[in-house]
Amino acid sequence: MNSLDDNKTTGLIGELLVQLRLLEHGVQAAPPMEDSGNDLIAIKGEVFKAIQVKTTEGDETPKYNPANRVYHLLAIVRLVRHGRYLLDKTPIYLVPIEEMNGLPTAIDKIDRRYLIDKELIHRFFG
Repeated sequence: MNSLDDNKTTGLIGELLVQLRLLEHGVQAAPPMEDSGNDLIAIKGEVFKAIQVKTTEGDETPKYNPANRVYHLLAIVRLVRHGRYLLDKTPIYLVPIEEMNGLPTAIDKIDRRYLIDKELIHRFFG
């Protein structure tokens, strides 16, 4: 059987959902050919961003160590599940690496200005 463990499945769903949400705003994103310290490379026009994705089903902001990764944006995905995943109800935050200090430990306390929307995408990708 070709099964994935729960952590890999959770992480993969988070990465795919970030790709889809970015695509909704005209940003193409794909994983690099080899793990090079980031999960996705995103492009819109002439702007490229490396994105690290952290996914959880819990209430706490996922742990991350920016010192050993190379990326511009941290995507925080809180999967919502009620028997099955409710992907349209799943919040995704995009936080630039230089603004990550002081992120709250509770996901629902993260500033809503980091939720993916048209204005946030324009801020990061022009």
